[in-house]
Amino acid sequence: MSYDFVIVGSGHNGLACAAYLAKAGASVLVLERRQEVGGSCSTSEATLPGFRHNICSVVHTHIPTSPVYRDLELERHGVRYVYPEHLRGTLFRGDESIVMYRDTARMAAELARFSASDACTFRQLVEDYGEFIESAYLPLMYSPPLPPSVQSAQLEKSAEGRALLQWQASTPVQLLDELFESEEVKVHFLARMTVLGFAPDQFGQGWVCLFRILRAEAPICVGGSGKLALGLRRAVEAHGGVVKADAAVRRILVHGNRAGGVELDDGTLIEATKAVVTNVEPKKSFLDMVGEEHLPAAFATRVRNYHSNGRSLFLLHLALAEPPDYRAAARNPAVNSAFSQEMFGASMQDQVRAYQEIAMGRPPRKEMLQVTVPTLFDPSQAPAGKHTAVVWQYAPYRVEPDGPRGWGAARTEYAEHLLDLWQSYAPNMTRDKILAMTIQDPTDTERHNDNLVNGVDVVGDMTPDQMGYFRPFAGWSGYRTPIEGLYMCGGYCHPGGGVHAGAGHNAAGVIAQDFHLNRWWD
Repeated sequence: MSYDFVIVGSGHNGLACAAYLAKAGASVLVLERRQEVGGSCSTSEATLPGFRHNICSVVHTHIPTSPVYRDLELERHGVRYVYPEHLRGTLFRGDESIVMYRDTARMAAELARFSASDACTFRQLVEDYGEFIESAYLPLMYSPPLPPSVQSAQLEKSAEGRALLQWQASTPVQLLDELFESEEVKVHFLARMTVLGFAPDQFGQGWVCLFRILRAEAPICVGGSGKLALGLRRAVEAHGGVVKADAAVRRILVHGNRAGGVELDDGTLIEATKAVVTNVEPKKSFLDMVGEEHLPAAFATRVRNYHSNGRSLFLLHLALAEPPDYRAAARNPAVNSAFSQEMFGASMQDQVRAYQEIAMGRPPRKEMLQVTVPTLFDPSQAPAGKHTAVVWQYAPYRVEPDGPRGWGAARTEYAEHLLDLWQSYAPNMTRDKILAMTIQDPTDTERHNDNLVNGVDVVGDMTPDQMGYFRPFAGWSGYRTPIEGLYMCGGYCHPGGGVHAGAGHNAAGVIAQDFHLNRWWD
């Protein structure tokens, strides 16, 4: 059995890479160890029949406007998105709230309820940086990362870029303290970072915070996130590619210093005449499948040091008799119809302390809670008149003093604690309105998709040493590896975790260049 390219792992990046290569005329095989393709783009009836829950990814911020959606004709393959009018609601004790809007004037008016000065600052940021962010930052996601010196040289050419260089060295907390005066406004914008797993007091993240302030969107995949995986699979198969599930790869075969194929768990050998492309996280790809004996010592050290030790996901998947009705909606009705409601405390320091608790192995007792009800925007995900919800709380993978096993004793009590916190903001969410609940602690997340090591949903910590030119490793951020004919395309590559298919798109471009394929998408 022989193909030009063998893709190991059918996460959305692997499928996207395969679809680009197949449409370029190559023969492509995608191998998936599970029975379901799509990785974290997974939807299942996790609670009751007819209630469809998104097991990891709920919102696909960049997909609908990405080159991937256009190039692979995903709409033709059944992938459609709906856009909530009200994006995110930040809730505070005392029934105050801030709703995020994509419209600048509406967003400024919302902020003006807390600070006229902050509303003016927001308008000025949009005027000064909005177009710059769209034209400079977003294209970087869909191209290989630039070396820091090159990126800095480009930024130095404009006043906006020079300001970004200064903010790049800041923490999100420092940036928000510099820009805004209202603590509520600061909490609202800081939540844009912490919901993605960026630590609020992490140096080198200030510029990402600015992007999150200015770029607001929350597209929901109709039918659930699994529909994106299905559409990508159809895109592969439409051009002659093959996707094979229940086919676990045991080894990536290396002869000399060249990858020549793979061996499956059942002993089947599959030749890759051009290259193997791995979508599997680094340690499994290189230490387990390739074998350290085939790796340069320095590269093997970098693989071992790749870290996924930040916050993990603790989720509650709920089947609801009715949607939540928040106290804050009495004063700000848009809260109830926002894509998500975020309860992140009264000050930025509450978020800082929550991350500190996580680092110490303690599930935060104060809220750092995000709730999304997808069925408000896509009723197809639940029976008529009913709803699904997902309650997100960031938590440690290891619960001290027992480590990951500590979740066995802690999970039920912690779930009830989070429901109590939620009900204090949404009084109608009494237990009788919750028809069924499935708990997903960080160890469950890892079991569902073992690419999400330690339950970290972005496939490795998004810290400055593992972002951009340094993701996954310094010197190897361009999707190539030290082994000829072996490439990387997973979320551990630039532009990082999340559902955007940037790594799959970029890896396909590099591979097409190396093998002189038709880069039909240029």
